[in-house]
Amino acid sequence: MRPQSLALWLSACVPCIAYIMTASAYAYWLDSGEFVAAAVQLDIAHPPGHPLSALYGKLLSLVPLGSLSFRVAVGQAIATALACALCCRANAAALRGMRLDPQVRWALAVFGAWLSAFTYALWFQAVRPEVYALQTLCVALVYERLMHAASTRRGQGRALLTAAFALGIALTNHHLIALLLTPAFLPVLAGVVHRRRWDQLGVACLLGALALLTYLYLPVRALRDPPLNLGDPSNWERFFWVVSARVYAHDMGVEAAEPLATRMLDVIGLWYENLGWFPLVLACLGVYLGIRLAATRAALAVALLVLASDGLARAWLGPVRANPDMLGYLAPSFLALGTLATCCVGGVAWAWKARHRRSWFVVRRAALLVPLCALLVIPETSARASLAAFTATDALDELRFRQLPARAVVIESSPQTVFRGLELSAVEGARPDLVHVPLPFLRYPNAAQHLLARQPALTALVQAYQRAHDQLQDAAVLAALANTRPVFLELDTRVSPTLYAQLAPRGVYAQLGAADAVRELPQFYAELEENLGEQQRESETARQLLWIHYMNAVLLGATGHPAAAREALAQAYRLQPTERRLPALRDALNADQPLDASAFLQF
Repeated sequence: MRPQSLALWLSACVPCIAYIMTASAYAYWLDSGEFVAAAVQLDIAHPPGHPLSALYGKLLSLVPLGSLSFRVAVGQAIATALACALCCRANAAALRGMRLDPQVRWALAVFGAWLSAFTYALWFQAVRPEVYALQTLCVALVYERLMHAASTRRGQGRALLTAAFALGIALTNHHLIALLLTPAFLPVLAGVVHRRRWDQLGVACLLGALALLTYLYLPVRALRDPPLNLGDPSNWERFFWVVSARVYAHDMGVEAAEPLATRMLDVIGLWYENLGWFPLVLACLGVYLGIRLAATRAALAVALLVLASDGLARAWLGPVRANPDMLGYLAPSFLALGTLATCCVGGVAWAWKARHRRSWFVVRRAALLVPLCALLVIPETSARASLAAFTATDALDELRFRQLPARAVVIESSPQTVFRGLELSAVEGARPDLVHVPLPFLRYPNAAQHLLARQPALTALVQAYQRAHDQLQDAAVLAALANTRPVFLELDTRVSPTLYAQLAPRGVYAQLGAADAVRELPQFYAELEENLGEQQRESETARQLLWIHYMNAVLLGATGHPAAAREALAQAYRLQPTERRLPALRDALNADQPLDASAFLQF
């Protein structure tokens, strides 16, 4: 087998096996439930709609391999593995100017690809249903084509055309990450302008625009009124609202809470946490050695432009800490860092070959073993990124949905809870009798109208919520609804403390008119412990439970149940003893006076 073919198979297959072995049969938290539902039902996800992700997920959901959620997760594993193969090709292109032996060049290219593949940043995107793994594949195709065009004159035009089409496809999945790639086109575009190949430039723009036709999925599908139809892009105004994603255009740039310099340091910290100091040193040295060789400078410029634009833009866009999605944004930078580290090792091999030709035969044999060094991080990264034993979402779904009384109304305050209900309905067809009221999305275009068309009995509730500027505070409306069906609320800052007198904690929710439910809380804690076990400590699961216990403690303290409130707070402390909001609540509960709930709902 040729060195190139062997390298590409190794760079893709080894990570793919590792990813699939660590994927979960159950979707993760955050937006995973939404993307599983969108794949299974061909829905319209939150802005910018992510049409490519829905179509790709639907294709994978048809493969008879495990649960539907697992199939969508396997799709992410395959996409990331293919991205690693493309990264291997990009690394080999970057080394082309060093004129190393083919075996050495491709072995070092595998090293750089695996260095990126086995970071937590890429691995975690590869084991959960999301948009970032597929976006990494699109990014890797653009990156590989640009690296090829920058490193050789042969096939530059074809490479530019493919890169332009891939950029257009990437724009239909996560347009913000795709836009961050545009500076990397500059070295190639400079060559096109220098050669006055305006025809190539025109065809490239045409192909990019052609790829954007994937967005036609949104209005076409919206006209069929799918179960999940966020933004209802069935006309031009709503289509632009969805695709522009302007609903998220806040807390960005200079208006963000943290200084830009702090956020940039956080980005560098994520690079360090995922790669370690030694690969980062290799990447820095790779820049120096790449500059020394005139034949590698153009390829080096592409890698540096990807690294700089991705890192700086992610810092400018907003807070970086405590969100695994930020690692998805930074995936292009990890591909570039792998290339730079490859250039360092390749530069050392090039210098050795030039100065010590007699010992080059031995060094060449040793270079073939370099990729094995990248495999050393697998045990540590696997332990951190693996979701193979993850069942926490399913365990909490049991409490959130499956065990609720018949015909219950569930007023949901968290997008994650909305998405969990959507996935449960799409995958299992579970609990069609439940009525879901998704408070976070009622302001989306046509969302309230669609809900009321299916559930006209909720008209008074939705109108009261909107009149109160997204506050649930009309006790009479809720009481009237509770006379006909059981009503459960997910406690949140959207639920006014004026309603607390009518509420009592009931599992993960608060129930309207269930004062005796407080006595069931010990049973609830025991069931959580039994069903979740050590999974309570998993970062996002712990964050979910921490919020439930915190809000239960506030509700119980405000309604005259100090002992039960202190027990709920103790549950929160067991999960996160360093949470900064807990001491103030503990002091207030220990004081001999009623708790002012509003003081603990300021975030």
